[in-house]
Amino acid sequence: MFKYIFALIPFLFFCLNINAQDQTFKKQLDYIQKLRRLSKNNELDIETRILHAKKACELSYKMAVDSVIFSSDINSLDFLSNTKDFQALKKTFHKHLKLARKLKDSVEIAFYCGLLGEHYSIFQKIRPDSSYYYYNISQKTYKALKNSFSSALILSRIAFLQKDEKEFVGSEINSIEALLLLETLKECNIIKKRRAYIYNNLGMVFNQLKQYEKSIEYYNLSLKIKRELEGDNQKTIYICYNNLGNTFKYSGQYDKAIKTYTKVLNDKVFINKEMSLHAVVLDNYAHALYLSKEHEQLPELYLKALRICDSVNADYRTIIIHQHLAEYYYSYNKKDSALYHGYKAKKVSEQFYKDDVLKSLLVLSRIEEDSIAVRHYESYIALNDSIQRAERLKRNKYARIQFETDQYIKETKRLSTQNILISVIGGILLLVLGLLYFIKVQRSKNKALAFASEQEKANQEIYKLMLQQQTRQEEGRLQERHRIAEDLHDGVLSRLFATRMGMGLLNIKEEQEALKKHKGFIEELQDIEREVRDISHTLKKESKLSKTNFESIIESYLKRQSVIGRYKYEFKKGIDVKFEMFNESIRVEIYRIIQEAIQNITKHAQAHMVTISFSLKKLVLEIKIHDDGIGFEVNRNYRGIGLKNIVSRVLKLEGDYNIISSPNKGTELNINIPV
Repeated sequence: MFKYIFALIPFLFFCLNINAQDQTFKKQLDYIQKLRRLSKNNELDIETRILHAKKACELSYKMAVDSVIFSSDINSLDFLSNTKDFQALKKTFHKHLKLARKLKDSVEIAFYCGLLGEHYSIFQKIRPDSSYYYYNISQKTYKALKNSFSSALILSRIAFLQKDEKEFVGSEINSIEALLLLETLKECNIIKKRRAYIYNNLGMVFNQLKQYEKSIEYYNLSLKIKRELEGDNQKTIYICYNNLGNTFKYSGQYDKAIKTYTKVLNDKVFINKEMSLHAVVLDNYAHALYLSKEHEQLPELYLKALRICDSVNADYRTIIIHQHLAEYYYSYNKKDSALYHGYKAKKVSEQFYKDDVLKSLLVLSRIEEDSIAVRHYESYIALNDSIQRAERLKRNKYARIQFETDQYIKETKRLSTQNILISVIGGILLLVLGLLYFIKVQRSKNKALAFASEQEKANQEIYKLMLQQQTRQEEGRLQERHRIAEDLHDGVLSRLFATRMGMGLLNIKEEQEALKKHKGFIEELQDIEREVRDISHTLKKESKLSKTNFESIIESYLKRQSVIGRYKYEFKKGIDVKFEMFNESIRVEIYRIIQEAIQNITKHAQAHMVTISFSLKKLVLEIKIHDDGIGFEVNRNYRGIGLKNIVSRVLKLEGDYNIISSPNKGTELNINIPV
């Protein structure tokens, strides 16, 4: 027993350790979740919320559970945006993308690739190829996931990027594809808003391609949708008006351009609120007046636009205004003013984009004279060639990125298919191994069952042999009794009868005393005859054999064991108990139960008296085995198999048992077996 207890101790320690680890993990997770909740509490200042979010991330990384890390890091994204720490934001996006790839989470891969594309597009405009690369992965992944809206969203962003990089054909293709995807979705405000942006982008694309009619058509489609949108969309409507006015202006429709710009400028409340847009529209309006030969308000409108830009520090907006002023003063032969604004445009544009520098150089080449003009024009040609080469390289790079992205996705699919195949093969192998193990276990069970069956058959054969032996013994005893009865009846009784008859026929003198003695002898012989006859009949009566073979076997076993154990025994059986009502297998089990119980008494009980009784109550055979020995503690766990065998056999017979015992007070085993 102690051996089992000692064996259980390591297991208990292991369970306690696992439980303690679970409790620690739960406490850590609860604390992290509390920190996340605090980070979302708007009543706290932003710095405190950021601190809670970062603390949650640190603890999550210590736990080293990917899902916990992922959830905690999401909290920190908004705070990184608020702090304008773009490098930390990019680092976080890359970290999430790496984690998403590790978890093979396609949704998160697409999401974070989209964020990285947006990051490189907005915050690092010198890296449009990186933006294009991540956008492509995001779009292809969303397409594979059949997420039409997200796929259309990323396609539109790619189209905007391509338009800015003058890859107009690609921008047109991706814009149309995005529109087709949006057409498959249920109409709602956000879908209409995205379509309006795409139409506006197509208007700018066709304007650059000098297909002005298509450009005007798409701008009008964008305006129509924007007017129907929910919420305040005035700014986007006026931006679209400005773009539409530019297309009218570039196509020579100056009157329509002026009317379009006027729609924006007449909204005094809005233009005073959106000063930067006001300056742009005002400059375009002035330039349309210049081109239509209506110069009465010039150059005051240009100068007003410059003042507005200076007031809002919109240096980039001043480039085109200076170019327009240089053009205006040159047309009026005011060379000094024209040169001032021309060089001012060139100086400001050098801080921004080469396209603006190119336009400034072209303006200066027209204003300047002789060698200076030639030098500016040569610079214009060189820069123009450089820009065109860069654009070709970009188009090639985009094509290469597109190809590499497709190859990456194909490789990812191939690896995914390979992983699935490996998983399927592994699953099949595990299934086969499990099946083999099951077959092995089943065979072992079958062998055990076959062994038990053979043992049962052997027990039944032993019992049959015992019955046969007992039957033969009983038959021998019966035959011997018959022989004795016949000998008494046919031999002794005949001779006594003949003797008595002979004595009766004797001629005895009529002496009173002799007659009396003779009569006495005759009566005594008759008594002997009756006694011999009774003995003979008794020996032949089978009803006197009160015990069956099964009872004889039990009593015979009791007799042998009582000699070994040096105790007396008593065997009791109720009148209603007929052992013949049980089949052989049940009688074998009952005999084995009694055998085990008597053996235990003989070995351990030190008893003086043993009583076995059988009774039948309500179709239940009650067996009681009682001894007056030393007894034992019933609840104590004994290593012997005697009691276990008794219990097993009782349960096999669908019966129940009860053991009543205590030290020095004997033992009583009560067994109930349903008939």
